Amino acid sequence: MKRCEQCGVKVDNPIEYCPLCHAMLVREDTKPEAPSYPNSAAQAEKYNIIFRILLFLSITVGSVCLTINLLTYRTHDTILWSILVIAGILYMWAAIGTAIRRHAKLGYNIMVQVVSLSAMLWITDYFAGDNGWAVNYVIPALFVIAMLSITIIIIVKRVDLNSFILYFLLIALLGFIPIILWTVGISTVRWPAVVSALYSAISLVSIFIFADNATKMELKKRFHI
Repeated sequence: MKRCEQCGVKVDNPIEYCPLCHAMLVREDTKPEAPSYPNSAAQAEKYNIIFRILLFLSITVGSVCLTINLLTYRTHDTILWSILVIAGILYMWAAIGTAIRRHAKLGYNIMVQVVSLSAMLWITDYFAGDNGWAVNYVIPALFVIAMLSITIIIIVKRVDLNSFILYFLLIALLGFIPIILWTVGISTVRWPAVVSALYSAISLVSIFIFADNATKMELKKRFHI
């Protein structure tokens, strides 16, 4: 590397004179500079080790809890508590998976979180005595909150509806599940199921009324209409 002592320009080629002021270039001994960007290979290895440790701990904790539960289980017990631990571990991995997928869309993350959390709470309720609080209240509320969250994000951040439309539709359709569960007798409280179904219906109708032409074309393209 050569440097011009007059204008301070550094030149990395065999010329002898500065291309700006034409002064004689002086060779200087320079050490290779450290890269200004992070070492992606080192970071990947670091996260890979953390991932393996976490996976090992998850399998160990789940296996130990299941073994202890089976060894101490009695016929009059109403709950296999190890299932709750395993369900929590599975939900944790679902949350981690959606969090680290940087390219995944926000709508996708919301949908996966709602479905995973609903399944975990349903399992928890079932093994905790099947009191019905999950299917009667929590799951309908989760679907309403998910649709409301996407609606607020679209309005406040003014994002393109096309990036949320598919997941918004899927969550809206899932919002009819509580009323189906009430119809077949799985849930016993009607009003949360009705609220969830009503909000889903309103959301679906609003899409077709207020969506612009680009969104409608996107829907036709996705569903081959």
